[in-house]
Amino acid sequence: MNHALVSLACHAYVVAALVYLVYLVRQMDALATGGRVLVGTGLALHGVALVGLFGAQGGRPVGVAQGFSTFAFLLLAIFLVVDVCYRKPVIGAFITPLAVAVLLPGLLLDGGQVLSPDVQRPLLPVHITIALLGMAASAVAAGVAVMYLLMERQVKGKRFGLLFSRLPSLEFLDTLNRRLVVVGFIALSVTLVTGAFFSSAAPGFFWTWTSKQIATLVAWAVFAALVGARSFGGWRGRRVALLTMTGFGLLLVSFLSSYDFIHVSGGWR
Repeated sequence: MNHALVSLACHAYVVAALVYLVYLVRQMDALATGGRVLVGTGLALHGVALVGLFGAQGGRPVGVAQGFSTFAFLLLAIFLVVDVCYRKPVIGAFITPLAVAVLLPGLLLDGGQVLSPDVQRPLLPVHITIALLGMAASAVAAGVAVMYLLMERQVKGKRFGLLFSRLPSLEFLDTLNRRLVVVGFIALSVTLVTGAFFSSAAPGFFWTWTSKQIATLVAWAVFAALVGARSFGGWRGRRVALLTMTGFGLLLVSFLSSYDFIHVSGGWR
């Protein structure tokens, strides 16, 4: 049942992605509304499926599939909030295809493995949810950064084509990037602190310089530098966009390598 609901949600997301891509070419209010309805419907189905899945597992996050599925859910939830608040549906043309690509492994992979008893703690789902929330916020920020670079190229090259007339202003994209990066940075900071707590549950796991730990720490340093440079150095524009994309790339490496961090039988690592 849960898998069927996620499958239905994925179909809604795919159609929404197509709608937003069409909106990028021809901006019609009906397309924007349709995209929001499709994403909202998908999120409702997806949310019910995730609650049912985690409830059946006793509240424990298990398996690679749930990681991808939850990441996609949070990614689209953040996008929908941004779209409703700022009425910039064109962002969906860059975010919804990414969310579909993230969700597909959640549908195709087997998520039935279980965590090692050494790290099964009551608040572990909170830690993982915060980590995925930071990833999702950073992913949306990276998508906005891509839009900024595309728009900047049009402006500097004085080639005022389709994207110039469709994308939001550079000032708006820069401001939205800053807000999303702050959310991602806060979530990442909490993730590092709580991650050390949960890792210390197993002897020798506190800091072992795994690829996950290194990538997460470097990503945190990148976002810390970015937040500091914006706040105290007045950084804006292209270099901020490039650093945002770099930070998200490092988080993606951390996410994909996290399944080797905790010794389990093929489960959530």
